[in-house]
Amino acid sequence: MTLQDWGALGEVVGGVAIIVSLVYVGLQVRQSTQAARAATSQSFAAQYSTHMELLTRPELRDIFWRGLTSMSDLPGNEQVAFVSFLNGVLRMFESFYLQQREGTFDTQVFDSWMVQLCDLFGNEGVREYWAIRKHQFTNEFVALVDESTARTTPRPMYPTETENQ
Repeated sequence: MTLQDWGALGEVVGGVAIIVSLVYVGLQVRQSTQAARAATSQSFAAQYSTHMELLTRPELRDIFWRGLTSMSDLPGNEQVAFVSFLNGVLRMFESFYLQQREGTFDTQVFDSWMVQLCDLFGNEGVREYWAIRKHQFTNEFVALVDESTARTTPRPMYPTETENQ
């Protein structure tokens, strides 16, 4: 073999090595993306569960229960608690919507959470809250919530005959 042949062979081997390296990097990026999506999903579920645990406190549970029916019928200090609680829930949803939009939150998982959010909006008190507070959220999230709640029929979150205890 001539020196020129050895040079050509070296170029071919180098080209194959680059292709193999790119395939490997692509697989690593894909795995990393999947891991990030799983972690984001886990994080949302954990944050949501932690926030919902606040409802184990009888005083907040009572306010939340009555606020679902009508936020405006709550006394001022209870409206503050109701609005604060809903603000926390909706800020989580907004954050994870933005992450889903960027591709770090699985769309199917997010869509299933949106069903729960739409059911929450089936309550008059939540719609009252949204009417006075939606200006505090991103325009994209407001549009998503408004579109989603307009085209779905919410299911009751709790049986209406359940008495507040």
